[in-house]
Amino acid sequence: MKEINISKNIADLRKRKGITQEQLAGALNISPQAISKWETNTSFPDAQMLPLIAAYFEVSVDYLFYGEDYAYNDIYNKVFDKVAEHAQMSMASYEDALKIFAPAHHGISRGNLRGKNTEMHDEPAHISNENGLSLLSGKGYGALVTRKFFENVNQETVEFAQAILPTLSKKNNILVCLAIISMSDISFGEMKEKLSFEENTLREALDELIAVHVVIEKKSKHKSLGFTYEINKMYHTCLCILFATLEMQRYSLKGISCCMGYGDYPIQF
Repeated sequence: MKEINISKNIADLRKRKGITQEQLAGALNISPQAISKWETNTSFPDAQMLPLIAAYFEVSVDYLFYGEDYAYNDIYNKVFDKVAEHAQMSMASYEDALKIFAPAHHGISRGNLRGKNTEMHDEPAHISNENGLSLLSGKGYGALVTRKFFENVNQETVEFAQAILPTLSKKNNILVCLAIISMSDISFGEMKEKLSFEENTLREALDELIAVHVVIEKKSKHKSLGFTYEINKMYHTCLCILFATLEMQRYSLKGISCCMGYGDYPIQF
């Protein structure tokens, strides 16, 4: 077990940077007395302060504990710890996860994307071969799909798709789904205003989506709202990914197609 020595490590980092306790305190917006207590092992930094200290000295939080980066045998633990530094399911955790995806994307291509921003791209990076495909876009979209995924596509997948795809062939139905996804428990009136639809037009689209169980209509706790609408949990994630993929194709790929030929992805029936 490695020895934890935060007080010594902070003092060493401060001296190496050539700054006083007062200067460090000013940078972290705390009192010089707090720095003194840390370095004399009288008290420890608050857990929320550790990432700020690490960022200031440009080291990892592990370095503050051990004086060196902790060696992981499993890269999963490193990735997990990096993303888990943030609040669960926070925007920062999603952004960091996407940044971590970018080097993996580059690794698949054996580094032929080096020289670009390795965190995100204004233009897409698209890799595709007989083993799968990998996409990265500046709109905050990342996808990695292996060939094995397509080997599991079967008749049940087709039946599942039948509930969604025919309904989405109508423009108004798509707009209604997007409006519901963008606002949890949206009411009829809120949706009508958001989409600038006539009442009959909106009602027709909702009825079609409700009939195939893509949209759920429920009575609101607030009587003034009447009914509110949400996407069926069975289809919510599917629709979000579908729309994100379509938007990426429109925005950035501009028609770039997968280079796999016919028969590369065997689909079982």
